[in-house]
Amino acid sequence: MHMFEKARITFCSRTHVGKVRRNNEDFLQIHQNRLIAAIADGIGGDDFGEVASQIAVDASVEYLSNADSDMLHQKPAQELGNAIKYANEAIIAIQRNEEKYRNMGSTLSCFWITDKQLHFSWVGDSRIYLIRSSDNKITMLTKDHTLDRDKIDATLAPDLYRRAPNILTQKVGSILLLKPDTGSVELEPNDIVLACTDGLSDRVKSELMLEYAAKFEGNLESYADVLLDRALDCGGQDNISFILAQVKSCLLYTSDAADEEDSVD
Repeated sequence: MHMFEKARITFCSRTHVGKVRRNNEDFLQIHQNRLIAAIADGIGGDDFGEVASQIAVDASVEYLSNADSDMLHQKPAQELGNAIKYANEAIIAIQRNEEKYRNMGSTLSCFWITDKQLHFSWVGDSRIYLIRSSDNKITMLTKDHTLDRDKIDATLAPDLYRRAPNILTQKVGSILLLKPDTGSVELEPNDIVLACTDGLSDRVKSELMLEYAAKFEGNLESYADVLLDRALDCGGQDNISFILAQVKSCLLYTSDAADEEDSVD
């Protein structure tokens, strides 16, 4: 009898308007069958940020769902970056046609899991973390596309220095020559991928994300609930949204005996 191991991915997500905002400008989507997910944080308030985030997510997931399978497997990071560029173009096309959408924009982060690997791409500051409880480690895989405080003179521009972490240098719905960042990492059994908007990452420290993951190991829904509750308890000043994907392993069996039995006349 042959025995082999195959990764199984469990997803869950949460999105909440928070305690202060009137509208939820975050949007997320999970494509369970293809192990694709995307999350976005709309920008602009009255400038239709909620429209931009939904278009961004829908367009990127559509691109990846319809992508050539061979190309996706050969160049996954490149295709994820192309999905973000496709979303950017979709928003820009609407901006050109309707004046009221001219100033809308969004962050966008998306990922795809295959062959025990995580492939991802992003623009903006919606982050992707890898939580490895077996090593008691959490790693931020993305780097925020925001102004660098180290390049700003706090004495000459104190207001800009203060606001720098909240000023995006890249977003979808801005320019055609967008340059999404991409990456790939190996996954291990029980790893958790956490993709979130800044409504979570600004309120819940990464150390707590790791601590809660260990506490609720094996129960992704409870882990999601405690993350959301913590962000709300810490003020909930922004919309709070996140996607969790955990690597589970299941053993599959094939029987030589069965094969031999089938071959007998």
